[in-house]
Amino acid sequence: MTLPVVLKEKQAQSQKLFDDAAAILQNPESTAEEKAKVDPMLEEAKTLQKEFFTMKEIDEAKKQMSASYEAEQPEEEQKTRRMEPAEFKDWGDYLQAVHSANHPQVKEPADERLEYFKDEGKPGHQESKVMGESTGAGGGFLVPSEFLASVQAAQAENSIVRSRATIIRMRRRQIDIPVLDQTGTTANIPHWFGGMQFYWAEEATEKTATDAAFRQVQLVAHKLIGYSRASDELVDDAAISLGDFFSGPLGFAGGLNWMEDYAFLRGSGAGQPLGVINAGATITVNRQSVATPIQWQDLVNMYESFLPTGTGVWIFNQSCVSNLLTMQDGAGNYIWLPNPQHVPGNAPGTILGMPVIFTEKTPTVGNAGDVLLADWSYYLIGDRQATTIESTQYDYWRYDQTSWRAVHRVDGQPWLSAPLTLADGTQQISPFVILGAKST
Repeated sequence: MTLPVVLKEKQAQSQKLFDDAAAILQNPESTAEEKAKVDPMLEEAKTLQKEFFTMKEIDEAKKQMSASYEAEQPEEEQKTRRMEPAEFKDWGDYLQAVHSANHPQVKEPADERLEYFKDEGKPGHQESKVMGESTGAGGGFLVPSEFLASVQAAQAENSIVRSRATIIRMRRRQIDIPVLDQTGTTANIPHWFGGMQFYWAEEATEKTATDAAFRQVQLVAHKLIGYSRASDELVDDAAISLGDFFSGPLGFAGGLNWMEDYAFLRGSGAGQPLGVINAGATITVNRQSVATPIQWQDLVNMYESFLPTGTGVWIFNQSCVSNLLTMQDGAGNYIWLPNPQHVPGNAPGTILGMPVIFTEKTPTVGNAGDVLLADWSYYLIGDRQATTIESTQYDYWRYDQTSWRAVHRVDGQPWLSAPLTLADGTQQISPFVILGAKST
């Protein structure tokens, strides 16, 4: 990664942290937990800002040295140096280069700035795709780091999971992460420490050694593909507009965001990420009533089974809204909306101090998982840094259309393989709790 690219990333990361911190402080509905994150965010932003200015000084010094050196070189060598390819100026410029590399009427070689996909993560061999006039099933041009960062930033802002989960950058197709094995169920022993035991002992007595047990969480990058077509006129005449669309909420960025978010919530784990609704670590709480799908006691029972981290998020399917607004206690008092006769401008934003999010990506009301309480810091997302874009005219050449394909490689699953059993040997808690299906 070149120094100018690193500078852009440092600047963008610092600015985003400052903006996020300002948004929390300016929002009157921000919780105490959210406000507590402001100071660490500012410290991290200041550190990035300091690194930015330091690296900028280094970059300027290098440029001065290069200019001084070039001035002393023969004219022929200076011409050669000036012919070296520059960075892509924007996303549209990159897409135009990809399109030209596969255009049958373009006879020049592919743009030297394009980087071919090379998979170093497949066991036993390395695979490199050399792009000709058409692209292979596993080929494509790697999305430059500065553009990939902007696409992922769009995902994080619009998603439920990515902005809250633990992100692991994967340089290869597979990564194995050692974690403590906290699956013990023996009574009167804390299981947080992976089997390592603590005990009281008298002075000068023999000590009993115990070892912590570990297991491995394996992340394997699964392929998520986005496919679209555009007229040749749009590609030729408005590559920048095409770039804005592909990187926007209704283009590749938005589509990849929606699909991976859905998988992080409901994925089967077979050829795709394992969603928390189907994960072994998730606790399912039995529903209290059939006639009223969501009752206050249901939410209380879920809270009781939730890992007490203080950073949980309630996720409701959109079809649950009416149940929440009309939810009553045993005396007939409305709970979430205390004064329905004098409805305020906005519905409450929290339940038991934790934010409420509505989505279409979870099962509808009455089905298992329509209500989810989650601490997403216990969810791992493995980002394989090999997102590619490829283009071909052969697919729909009869219609003067160009096909585009984006390939994004990612995996996700919880840290835990099973709920945690407390020291009583019976009660279980988890960072992921769902409401079960209503009985028939």
